[in-house]
Amino acid sequence: MDLRQRMERLFVDMVVGELRLAHDNTYQSVTYNSLLYLDLIAYTPDCTAGYLAETLRVAPSAITSKVRELERLGLVVRTRSERDKRVYYLHINEKLRAEYRAYDQLLYGALDELEERYTPRQMELLCGMLDTINRHFRQAEAEQTPAGKKEKKGKET
Repeated sequence: MDLRQRMERLFVDMVVGELRLAHDNTYQSVTYNSLLYLDLIAYTPDCTAGYLAETLRVAPSAITSKVRELERLGLVVRTRSERDKRVYYLHINEKLRAEYRAYDQLLYGALDELEERYTPRQMELLCGMLDTINRHFRQAEAEQTPAGKKEKKGKET
């Protein structure tokens, strides 16, 4: 199996694992789309509806609707910012947070094994490789217009 196949396999395994987790636990009634929102909320410090709208390039009204749906299901909680009373932060509920932590232990166990097995220099190389992959995703994202098409890079006059 080559590198591309391994990356594809990792991606599929992670998606399937998360979908199975969702099916077997607290949030089994949510759609895959809702699951992606929960992931963003869970792993984004100080997550706001505005951040979700900007990141996903979705209308704020659509985000508000999705957040309300997740609140009705008891999966998301909004808390008001202490510094700016106009801002509300989004969080997943504590039961769901515990399930995310348990699921994350799979990844953390693998990372612990890597750190035990490989030298600090090898781990530094791996981190550099992961940074390269992430940079490509970020660059592609930055080049996209809100409509999802690449911007044309023309000459400025």
